[in-house]
Amino acid sequence: MFGFMNGGMNGGMNGGMAAAPQPASGAGGAGALPFDGVLALREIDAYHVPLGATFPKASWTPDLRAQLVLAEFGVTNWRQINEDETVAGEKWQHVDGFCLAPPSLDIPDNLEAELALLIERSQFQRNGARVAEIAHQADNSMDYWQTLLALSPASKPATMALMISGFAIGQMVGMYFKDFFHRARPAHYLPSLMTVLPTPAHPAFPSNHALQNELVGLLALRCLPDSLRACYSDPITSLAYRIGENREIAGVHFTQDSDAGRLIARWLDRDFMGRLDTVQSLVAEARDEWQVSAKVALHHLPAAVPLAIRETEPAAPDSMAVL
Repeated sequence: MFGFMNGGMNGGMNGGMAAAPQPASGAGGAGALPFDGVLALREIDAYHVPLGATFPKASWTPDLRAQLVLAEFGVTNWRQINEDETVAGEKWQHVDGFCLAPPSLDIPDNLEAELALLIERSQFQRNGARVAEIAHQADNSMDYWQTLLALSPASKPATMALMISGFAIGQMVGMYFKDFFHRARPAHYLPSLMTVLPTPAHPAFPSNHALQNELVGLLALRCLPDSLRACYSDPITSLAYRIGENREIAGVHFTQDSDAGRLIARWLDRDFMGRLDTVQSLVAEARDEWQVSAKVALHHLPAAVPLAIRETEPAAPDSMAVL
């Protein structure tokens, strides 16, 4: 497994990615199946062996296929800065105009405002259930996405690969910006905050949990047919926000860290993700994984469609239609 996921996927990696669940060892599992030799055959007829066979795309492990998206993204110009506007540790501006310039925490009023928010969250939002949620999401936020969208590597491998690529890209981009701004964590300013989790061993700004999960949600929305977006859009947006917010409740991130992470994710999705060939291919495959009945599709017709047309549509068949 690959150690590229700080924002919540576990797979034996320090940075934390919750990859697809591993089957048990033995038959159909990850372990070696006891068998000595090969099946006895009278002869091997090379003329009847299938030629030109290729590995099925749907059989790829989603987190490994996500590496292909990461590789293509990595050679884009996402790090090309406007040198006239960029100031190390203070302001980062891309050549396309995208800019990060967080309020300085060396200004007492800014720091006091950020710490006051974290103190308030620690007093009113750290209940037992929320703390348990925070602890699980530290390394396993993909579990929440799989639950929300009923995902599995078997049922929706392309969807999962695309979402996992959001964790991979978000990890790399987030660490780049953390190194650029090298911001201290809340506990470095106020140890008495008593964080829920140990303070991570890398800088605070931006929040990778907010960045990665916002990007994962945006990529998930790309996979959905139009007839399902209205149903899933709000829950996807809410889950992405909540995972980032939980890091503030935990006391390991400032609000500005989370806000910046979400801002970066939207920039990446808007200006880069849709242009990647690997993403376009995965989106096309993923949309075939989301099957809805013709009745559901009719129910979600755009509001601009006249009601008379809706009422005169023939009854939807019981068969499934792929949109």
